[in-house]
Amino acid sequence: MNDESMSSSAPLPLPVRETVTPATAAEILEKTRLHGCNPRKLDSSHARRLARDMCNGSWNDYNPDVLSLCSHGAAIQGQHRLEAVIISKTPRSFLVVRNLPHQTATTMDCGKARSAATALSMVGVERHRKDISSTVRLLRLYDTERKKVAWPAWRSVVYTNAEIVRFFQSEYADLPDFLPHMTALKSGVYSAPAASLACAYLVHRDGGSTSHADDFLQGLISGAHLDTADPRWVVRRYFQNPARPRRGNTVSSLQLGLLLKTWNLWISDGVWEMAYFRPNERMPEVIRAGSACRTTEVQHESTDPDSKKMPLSPRRTARRTRVPDQNTNTAQVRS
Repeated sequence: MNDESMSSSAPLPLPVRETVTPATAAEILEKTRLHGCNPRKLDSSHARRLARDMCNGSWNDYNPDVLSLCSHGAAIQGQHRLEAVIISKTPRSFLVVRNLPHQTATTMDCGKARSAATALSMVGVERHRKDISSTVRLLRLYDTERKKVAWPAWRSVVYTNAEIVRFFQSEYADLPDFLPHMTALKSGVYSAPAASLACAYLVHRDGGSTSHADDFLQGLISGAHLDTADPRWVVRRYFQNPARPRRGNTVSSLQLGLLLKTWNLWISDGVWEMAYFRPNERMPEVIRAGSACRTTEVQHESTDPDSKKMPLSPRRTARRTRVPDQNTNTAQVRS
């Protein structure tokens, strides 16, 4: 019986729990390619992400998504999971429905996809779930990719919802404690939520001094009584510039880099004439308070982004630095 002649009153095939081995998955995908039963192009990047979940224990075999096979034994739905089984080289248990008519594919995948924020709600995160999920991704990239590639390349890295939940539970479970800092930075500096939360978290985690971190953030947020040679005063001028980048998939990384450069200059008694963060720069590593490199390793940022850098003089002995008008084009971050 073909699809067109199948009656709408015909009994529906029932799903059965089956264990799919890599060899079985390869056989099903070969039939899918042979018969052309699934016109969707296989996304190898997505399959690799699923395979990571299967390898690191984040995949749940009780996942109710059905592996749908037609009368040819080809996959109408589930080819990425099958490819992930092959990549991970691990057998997996799926609910399998066989002999489905091809026309059922017209109504598959019509539900709204769940976000990482929704997944975090399942593990007890009650507030700012979207901001926390974005920050978990940004922190994970900071911890794993900072020394490998320049920050604009981070936009190509995608984590699954299961990975975001796992990262949060294993590495960043205390992130909600810094939500008040995020809210204050958003209001006082106008920085992006993920950049604000990640900055507050990192200067407390890696900065070596809670009191220094709180002092830094207080001055950055309020702007009160800041000297014009203070890097916080300079970066506040950048964020108050209406022409600054506000949207795009690299804005949070860009702003995090600016905020961390500000911390490093401030903790090292450095001055900054103009706030910028080049695309070819690596994400700054947070300098610990009291580090030996406080006055020797931090470099002076010239108003000319293409000029040579000169050693910084300590802020406490420096003359007041004239800062270019941040409403001019020279104040924008080069991108």
